[in-house]
Amino acid sequence: MKEKCIKVIKGKEGCSLINFSLEEPVFTGHFPKFPVLPGVLLVDLLSRLAIKTLGKTPETTVIKELNKVRFRQQVQPGDTIELETRVFGPNQVRGWGLKGGRIVMEAEFLLQEAGNEKENSPHGNN
Repeated sequence: MKEKCIKVIKGKEGCSLINFSLEEPVFTGHFPKFPVLPGVLLVDLLSRLAIKTLGKTPETTVIKELNKVRFRQQVQPGDTIELETRVFGPNQVRGWGLKGGRIVMEAEFLLQEAGNEKENSPHGNN
């Protein structure tokens, strides 16, 4: 996997490109005859960009909530995915992945510093 950060405007938006090759170890075990990238890996990659977009530290920031997750297309070897994120509230980021200009997946994240359970969610839950 080759990842290239295109831009990050802290507190506003981010963009990165990721190219997946057939040599990725995940493809050998995830349907060898029809290799597909697991959705959880796309969510992880998008969450990393969301953390960068907020200007947080990846080692100490966790996902408190994950909402509106949608997978619209499969990602296979040879695909290049453009990940984009936009901040829409305190510690809240929307993100999506595009393949050839079409949405592959999308999600909303509420992030928090690890160990800071006192931070409220936008839904009033702790």
